[in-house]
Amino acid sequence: MDYNDATMEAQNYTIPQHAALGWWISLYPVFIVVGILLFVPAGALHAALPASVSSALGKHGIKESAVSVLVRDLDTHSELLSHHQDTPRNPASVMKLLTTYAALDLLGPAYTWPTRYYLNGSLRDGVLDGDLVIKGQGDPYLVKEQFWLQLSALRELGLKTIKGNLLLDNSAFDLAAHDPAAFDRQPTRLYNVGPAATVVNFNASRFRIQPVDGHIRVLLDPPVPNIEIDNQLKSDKGPCRGPEGGWSIDVRQQQGKARVVFRGRYSARCGSHDLSRVVLDSDAYLYGIFTQLWRSLGGEFAGKYGYARVEEGALPFHTAYSKSLSEVVVGTNKFSNNLLARQLLLTIGYRERGQGTTVQDGVDAILAWLREQKLEIPGLVIENGSGLSRRISITAAGLGNLLLHAAGSPYQPEFQSSFPLIGMDGTMKTRLNDMQLGGRVRLKTGYVKGVRTLAGYVRADSGRDYAVVLFISDGKVRYGNGNAIQDAFIRWVLRHG
Repeated sequence: MDYNDATMEAQNYTIPQHAALGWWISLYPVFIVVGILLFVPAGALHAALPASVSSALGKHGIKESAVSVLVRDLDTHSELLSHHQDTPRNPASVMKLLTTYAALDLLGPAYTWPTRYYLNGSLRDGVLDGDLVIKGQGDPYLVKEQFWLQLSALRELGLKTIKGNLLLDNSAFDLAAHDPAAFDRQPTRLYNVGPAATVVNFNASRFRIQPVDGHIRVLLDPPVPNIEIDNQLKSDKGPCRGPEGGWSIDVRQQQGKARVVFRGRYSARCGSHDLSRVVLDSDAYLYGIFTQLWRSLGGEFAGKYGYARVEEGALPFHTAYSKSLSEVVVGTNKFSNNLLARQLLLTIGYRERGQGTTVQDGVDAILAWLREQKLEIPGLVIENGSGLSRRISITAAGLGNLLLHAAGSPYQPEFQSSFPLIGMDGTMKTRLNDMQLGGRVRLKTGYVKGVRTLAGYVRADSGRDYAVVLFISDGKVRYGNGNAIQDAFIRWVLRHG
């Protein structure tokens, strides 16, 4: 019942004069309570955290003041639970929800990215007396298989031998030099890959460590010519204590080439083990994979790589198109792919700016979109769109507003289908498997050192749907104990929603 209505009903009674004083005295405590409730800020009525969540926090020494929580009904927008919802905190990878939703609304789920191929020279009888130029526009999902299809199309169009070089036109984006070690001194990790106008296969090289007849082999997929493997691994007959223990990898880059050294002992009992790493910058890697694929298609190429600027109005020899945005959004959120999110941010900026788009153009375009939508996101600081940053922030209330807005959007199906399904797929595949929740819980999580976050949608046991947000910002939070706290929170929403 609304307290204002209750007060009005009480005032409409006809009270005998002789009983009026006693009546007011008897109701005095009620009006005190009503008055207090009328002036309590929204959400404060549910400021206390559930006991199960408090217990999980206490078990790991994490203060409740380091936590922000919001649970809002999708139908009524009323708050079931809130705690420090207006405190700006680092959302980590949950920031991808803003990037992907803005991309869906601004670009549309059917949006595709073109990659154009130009001939800088004359083509006769399958021989290009000149250079092949690739001009990308930020295709986020140009994996090896897609690149192979694009090069196959060039072969079908009659191109076989390239006498010149491979030239790259990167003018779509104006990007500062990317330092993959800047965030956490892990330059070979895939999550640290920087954006580019043309980036192939997420810039990832996959190494397979394989015991064979008492020896340890190391294979490279794809086997690009400018990556050399120096395998110094020795076979160990001892028990397997984890496939990544007992050995190390060292990467040395110079002039577009990489030498990858494997040292140590590898237990044969571990069997085969795959390891994906970034060992070249995006342009050098593109050159390497192009050379390998072109030769595998029966083409001939012995040139180097460099850069060019395609003249305005030039006609491409071939234009290839990417997967749709709706497919890219799924990969971004379900598997928390930082490179995809970075490319989306730049693509949003490119929609407004065109050639020479910067990261700031993408940030500005999202902020302008929020204003147009009248979507209030307090405490918002965006850096690269992926969440891999120490400087970003958002409030639980602001992210809750975004989730509610998206739930009423025409692109709600595409947006919600990109969330990991708990216990089923993506980054949440192994979580709460005991509950067999089906598609009732769709949550995106985030993690950087000292931060564990979660946001998405939950259908409670009652059948009601909720937007949920949980931020933890504390030096004691880790990936594992953060999961335990998140699980306690999810279970509470399911039972009490």
